[in-house]
Amino acid sequence: MAWRDDLLVLRNEVETALTRILGEPVEEDSEVVQEREELYELANSLQVAQLLLDVNEVVLSGTGRVESTSLMEYYDDENILYTMEDLGEDDEDEDEDEGDEEELDDNEELRFSLFWDDDTECAVDVELGKSSGRIYVLVNGEEVRPQREVLETAVLDAFRAEMNMDAR
Repeated sequence: MAWRDDLLVLRNEVETALTRILGEPVEEDSEVVQEREELYELANSLQVAQLLLDVNEVVLSGTGRVESTSLMEYYDDENILYTMEDLGEDDEDEDEDEGDEEELDDNEELRFSLFWDDDTECAVDVELGKSSGRIYVLVNGEEVRPQREVLETAVLDAFRAEMNMDAR
């Protein structure tokens, strides 16, 4: 039993050292948590990821990839079941993009991207964010109303622009 006691002592020492090195976890402001939940709910209600997956499947025959990244500080809450990971079914690209480590002042952002190669890498980005208390949706940098039909049209137009095609 001395071995187990030594291991328990070591575990306590490691926990103490890590706490000292990393500092105590900081509780997030409930307003920040609420803003993040709003963005996740909006992304889910607009089905942003599925919209880009559909474009990849139908238009690109699955040759592109869809990724989701958060430009928010790391947030882990069991109540928000939204994974920020590669959304494609292709397992060859397992690297996750964890987002920027820098703080974003009063700006929270969630980004969905469809990437494909047309001699050079092309992308359609859909960004959902909150800045100065206002939620916005951008498609390749152009603001659009947060409505599914408007988002669909904007994604198609952005895809055509990336492919240097005339918008209809």
